[in-house]
Amino acid sequence: MATVEFDSQPLHAYASLDKAGAAALLDAVDDAIDALEGDPGAAPVRRRSFGDGLWGIPVRDPGDWLIIWEHDPDADDVIVIRYLGADPFA
Repeated sequence: MATVEFDSQPLHAYASLDKAGAAALLDAVDDAIDALEGDPGAAPVRRRSFGDGLWGIPVRDPGDWLIIWEHDPDADDVIVIRYLGADPFA
């Protein structure tokens, strides 16, 4: 099991979902993060590859969002969320 940490921008975006009352999207993001914690090597959390160890998890409920993550280079069991938000590649 991996530990998930957020950079400051994605942490702010995550917190804003709760404040905005976006329950369905928050639940979908939480499900994706739970899957990432459970097995960062699984295909569903590696849907998009950006090279250099960056991976993306599309979140489609209720819109197109993308979680971009990578392994912390200093800790094998830590995953860092680098971007959380509307999919810039949609």
